[in-house]
Amino acid sequence: MRNALALGEASSIAADLFPLPAPPQNLPLFKTLTPAQNQAVLVRNSVGRIAFALNGRVQLLPINYVYLNRWIYGRTAAAAYLPSNAAVAFQVDEGGGAHEWRNVVVQGQLDLVESERTEPTSGIYRRVLSRIRRLVRPTAETPSVLFRDQLFAIQAIEISGRASLSVEGRFFAS
Repeated sequence: MRNALALGEASSIAADLFPLPAPPQNLPLFKTLTPAQNQAVLVRNSVGRIAFALNGRVQLLPINYVYLNRWIYGRTAAAAYLPSNAAVAFQVDEGGGAHEWRNVVVQGQLDLVESERTEPTSGIYRRVLSRIRRLVRPTAETPSVLFRDQLFAIQAIEISGRASLSVEGRFFAS
């Protein structure tokens, strides 16, 4: 016997797992975000994911970040994982309800910010560190995150975003 479920039972389980809304106006509606909307999502949030290829595998790391003038600044303790001067993707998700969300993807170039370089670069190091410290401050309730000492910057080459619109916010012509 290939399947323990009878055919009728399998159909009802599939209908329960993936129910289709009766009227078509209740189906999800997606839109492309404008550049200003993409930027607003990046500025509003402080946690995202960075994806890159390393040793033939795709790696995905959650990070705290600050977005400023088409640059994403962050810090991590996983310096060994971050490939210097590599192409990366960075993603931020934002939810507004059960069926309402926004997603922004940044394609860019990763640069590891070093503290022992010449004066112009160390100025960048201090500026990035200052912004990151304002974002993630250790408190009595949370453990210190100062061990995350590898700073990085991602220059945004391409930014794109999508959103799912809520059913309640739509206008239906009759």
